[in-house]
Amino acid sequence: MASYISVLVFLTAISTSVAVSAETVHIVSPKGPFTSISQAILSAKSGDTIRVNGGTYNEHIIVDKTLNLIGINEPNIDGGGKGTVVLIKAPGVTFKGFHVSGSGESLTVEDTGIVLDSAQGSIIEDNYLHDVLFGIYLKNSSGTLIRNNTIVGKDLPIPVRGDGIRLWYSSKTKILDNTITGARDLVMWWSGDTLIKGNKIEQGRYGLHYMYSDNNVFEDNLFIGNYVGGFLMYSNNIKFHYNIFALNQGPATGYGIGFKDLDDIVASENLFIDNRIGIYMDNSPHSVDSWNTLEDNVIAFNDIGISLMPSIQRNIIVSNSFIDNVEQVEVRGGGVLAGNKWFEENKGNYWSDYRGYDEDKDGIGEIPYKAESLFEGLIDSNPVLRIFIYSPVAQAIELASDAFPVMKPAPKVTDNYPLMSSRISDRFDSPKGKFSLNLFIVSAFMTLIPLFAFFYIIRR
Repeated sequence: MASYISVLVFLTAISTSVAVSAETVHIVSPKGPFTSISQAILSAKSGDTIRVNGGTYNEHIIVDKTLNLIGINEPNIDGGGKGTVVLIKAPGVTFKGFHVSGSGESLTVEDTGIVLDSAQGSIIEDNYLHDVLFGIYLKNSSGTLIRNNTIVGKDLPIPVRGDGIRLWYSSKTKILDNTITGARDLVMWWSGDTLIKGNKIEQGRYGLHYMYSDNNVFEDNLFIGNYVGGFLMYSNNIKFHYNIFALNQGPATGYGIGFKDLDDIVASENLFIDNRIGIYMDNSPHSVDSWNTLEDNVIAFNDIGISLMPSIQRNIIVSNSFIDNVEQVEVRGGGVLAGNKWFEENKGNYWSDYRGYDEDKDGIGEIPYKAESLFEGLIDSNPVLRIFIYSPVAQAIELASDAFPVMKPAPKVTDNYPLMSSRISDRFDSPKGKFSLNLFIVSAFMTLIPLFAFFYIIRR
């Protein structure tokens, strides 16, 4: 009897385990058994999987259970130009492999392609969103993974577009390998401990825009052709490495990246190329016991390499390459910078306009680099004069300054250990046998811009 009972218990345990682990799969296709995704969600139980076959589904769906929604052959969920198309209201949802299109156009109610509301730990992956006002919007949805999605905004003027990706109180999120085109911003509010890596953001307002979000990491992103590559505010302990900020040329801003009230920032081995201003800094760091570090960055072919407010202090700016910026360093409003480190441990920065020499061949110039242009001082104090930067007037002012030392201004920046050669991070080298888009872009800029300048000069 005892052995019989043991066998019964064993068999019951096995059957229970199988029942618990069994996955119910619901099939949606234009021919059934379900022809509507909403119908399948209504019939499903938490933990089930819904497989949606290719076709167009004209509906708005609400996912209020922990489900796996998997698109097969890229099914399209079309909202018909009204409201939010997909609303996820349960934790642990997977939404993968769909086309999502046709949201409404109301900024007031924030019409969106995919909204996650209190959907912690969800996965949004391998989707294509187009003709949507906001792309993917997280509200109180920490621990979410947003990976390998393509988001194309509505064809609207920038002020009335929505954000490509927006985070609101959604910390510990990973935003990986997405492409955002023609939206407004990638924006984060109160969303710390987040990783943003491998994304391409183009043709928007702010490629990256956030505040009150600490302990975040940005790596290997491309911010190209936006009004502003990125603008970061009121946050601490931010690290960004190996990013490219290129062709961000907004008429009133045009920053590659802007810092405002940021503490303990480390920015290394990034490329800032052909922006109006490569790096802009305002009241950063904010705390009196904080230092920011900018090192091993390439800042090249911008109108202004780096722009700082005159009161800016406690920044370590070393081992960077300032290459052929029209103005290498701007002190906004004029004046002389103090309290920052432009060299450390006998190592400064590379300056393409350095006119010194390296007698002992140790890679460091023998005389200091000094940014002491009289005309640059005038345009820093009076930006409207920048229109004359290539005119004979500017040249005459510089000649007068050189001829009469009494007119020589105090140096804005002094680098006692200028480097004799520039370098680009090995991270941008092409892997053996593979094509590197990042390296191609950098090479194209560095090759074509001097060629255009050369042909322009010989044709005059």
